[in-house]
Amino acid sequence: MKTSLLFISLFALLFLGCEKEQNNKLLNPYLQFEVNGVKSSFSPPDLLNNNYFDCVVKSDTALNITVSKLYEGAGFNLKGKILNEGTYTLDEVNKAYYTNPKDFRRYTTNENYKGTITIKRGTFQAKTLLNTLQGTFSFQAVDTAKNKSIKVVKGEFLMELSVE
Repeated sequence: MKTSLLFISLFALLFLGCEKEQNNKLLNPYLQFEVNGVKSSFSPPDLLNNNYFDCVVKSDTALNITVSKLYEGAGFNLKGKILNEGTYTLDEVNKAYYTNPKDFRRYTTNENYKGTITIKRGTFQAKTLLNTLQGTFSFQAVDTAKNKSIKVVKGEFLMELSVE
């Protein structure tokens, strides 16, 4: 009887421990947007894809967000003290870019093709506490070699933020 009671108690503890672990959801990062009306989305690498997914602050003077899959890519290179929440102009200094998988051309913001990015910092409790960055963006960009422009709208992202 004592053995059965001990076994049931251990099983209950194991079950409750597993349930608590399952309820501790992991951060589900993403970056998504529309380019000239066509939806595009990126997620971190897993066993089925080979995406590159990175969000890093470099010495508190630059923020680089880079995502890519196969021949498509997008990202932001923001300079200065950008760790504050707020809206930033995307232009020739704070650049946004998109690499089109159809023509393999890179479209970037500049002094004539601009946009905005709104950033919000946060934390996410998973197995460990993660610093996060989330926000929205839209911009117009140009391939200066072909003088062809694109419009990126409905951009949203949520990523783990690392510091170098």
